[in-house]
This record gives sequence, C-alpha cells and structure tokens, in this order.
Amino acid sequence: MTTQEILRLARAKLLETTSEIITDENILLYANLSQDDIIKRTFTNDQILTATIALTSGVGPLPQNFGTMYGEAYTTDNKFFGELSIADFKKETQNQAVTIEGGNIKVIPTATASIIIKYYPTYPALTNLVNPTLNPYFHELMVYGVIYRAHEDLQDEALSKYYSEKYELELAKKSAVQSNYEEDNQRAGQMFTEQSLISDSGFSNSPNYF
Repeated sequence: MTTQEILRLARAKLLETTSEIITDENILLYANLSQDDIIKRTFTNDQILTATIALTSGVGPLPQNFGTMYGEAYTTDNKFFGELSIADFKKETQNQAVTIEGGNIKVIPTATASIIIKYYPTYPALTNLVNPTLNPYFHELMVYGVIYRAHEDLQDEALSKYYSEKYELELAKKSAVQSNYEEDNQRAGQMFTEQSLISDSGFSNSPNYF
C-alpha cells in the first residue's frame, strides 16, 4: 500500500469510533512510529542488502542507507572479518576485523583492498510523497498501529488496548507465516516466484476488511 492509502484507511477507521479531530501530521507520525516498530521486529531475509566497499588504508565509506551489519564481512577470496567494538578494534585484538565508526567501515589489516558486507538498511520516513519500503506483506499492520496510537493519545484506554492487541496478534501471525515461507523456500528445490500470504483472520489489503 502507499502511504496515502494507509493514512486514508486509518482515518476512515478512526471516524467509526471518535469524532475527535486528529491532524494529518499526527496520523503520519503514528504511521512512522508503526513502520519503525514493524521494521525492527520483522526484518526478513529479502531486506538484507549486499555492498562491496573499496578501501583506502583500511577505511571505506558505508552505503548511505546502512543500518547495521548482518554477519561477518568478507573478501572475494573468502577471508572473513568479524565486527568489533571501536575500542577492541583499536587494540587490534584480532588479525582480521572490522568496525563501524563515523559513517565508515575500518578494516584490519589496512592493506585490504575491498570488503563485502551484508547489512540491514535504514528506511526513509513516510511522507505524503514517500511510500513504505518495508516488506509489503506488513503494510496493513501500520493501519492498526496508527489506530491504537491515536486512541492512546485520545486517552481512550479501552480502544487503544483493543487495537494494540489486534496489532500484536497480527504481527505475530504474519511474522510466523513469513518466516515459514522463507524456510520452506530455502529447503525446497524450487523457488516460488510469487506468494499469496493471508493471515488466518482473513485481513487483507482491501478497505472492506476494516
């Protein structure tokens, strides 16, 4: 779904339960908070990116959308470099290692010409012109995330609790389905080219499900 679709669905649902005025800015804020929460809790393998970084004296710039490292860095000749804290890296406690500092990756030994990393990206904040970039299967959860946060700010504890529980339940279900899907694909001899993932509740992208 687009950001506009998420906001429109959330506002339509809120109008069913409250006549309080909630600004577009606040609804967008709730959507961003929901996206951040979902991203942190549902990172899936398809979101992990790979980059090859050229090094000068053991230092190279990280990708602009770099979030956190995933696994060890490595070279084309299969030498592996574990990530250390900045303090341990400076102590040179290992012969081959990397650390992240000031938007750069630093490598021991400094003669290393390039390094390959896998990483979790950062995600741009939602705006009226910027759509979600997390896995589309989780977009609909942002609607519940907006609704429960809005009711929380309106001090309607009962509705906030109700939608918060629905949010947590759907998030758990979808995370399990996505995890099983990926594990089945990794074990199977054939990769599926498309997926139809619908939760047990029948919750779908259609506005008629709200």
